[in-house]
Amino acid sequence: MMKPNLNDMNNIITIAKQAGEIIMQFYQKDFSVEYKKNQSPLTEADLASHHLICGELNKLYPDIPILSEESADTFTIPDENACFWCVDPLDGTKEFIKKNDEFTVNIALIQNQQPILGVIGVPAKNIVYAAVNGKGGFKQQRDNELQKIQVKPQDPNNLTFAVSRSHLDDQTKAIVDEYQAKMLQAGSALKLTYVAEGLVDAYPRFGQLMLWDISAGFVIIKESGGDFIFNNVSEMHFQNKLISSGFVCISKNSKFKYQFNNR
Repeated sequence: MMKPNLNDMNNIITIAKQAGEIIMQFYQKDFSVEYKKNQSPLTEADLASHHLICGELNKLYPDIPILSEESADTFTIPDENACFWCVDPLDGTKEFIKKNDEFTVNIALIQNQQPILGVIGVPAKNIVYAAVNGKGGFKQQRDNELQKIQVKPQDPNNLTFAVSRSHLDDQTKAIVDEYQAKMLQAGSALKLTYVAEGLVDAYPRFGQLMLWDISAGFVIIKESGGDFIFNNVSEMHFQNKLISSGFVCISKNSKFKYQFNNR
């Protein structure tokens, strides 16, 4: 078992920044794009980031296994009490290909089926979001001091929802219309960070999500005063690669409420 602290969080921030630097080297030139079996895109930057992160994690924490999106097919999640890293080396590859700056590096530590440390790097903006259990949520711009972040107090008559730039479906549009909310579109895990730092009131997401899509953001949201309403379950257990068929991310003290139809 591991009880991560702020030093561990800073170690992972450093790794996320290093991965971001490698990603940006590819971003600033032409790069090739392949497609996986599920038709999701894969670039040289995804793989370079994957190798960098796994190499650095193995140096610092050799006894902790790593689940990365780019090696997920060969990884079996350990038993329910296990500790392992969960990595998306380049979240938002579609946005990376479009060169709109909205892609992230996601690294989380999961123990006893719950994320307990999370870092989201935003390479194109030189920003990092981070959290570790019991210490709060943080944002760092460039090499400045870490700043505490907090979800915003909500005005139910003036709501703004973060929505996916690449996965804006009819169900999301319906909830936006139902609550007469404004929309802020973004790619990758940026939408989770927007809730954590109080730029938006909520982030509804419907459809399948993988463990590496949400684990890092989950810790950051929780430590910044936010919460999740998951589809089908009252409490999410982070023990399967396919984690959720939808959620709404909100402030814990939110006046905005949402009930999934099948709960």
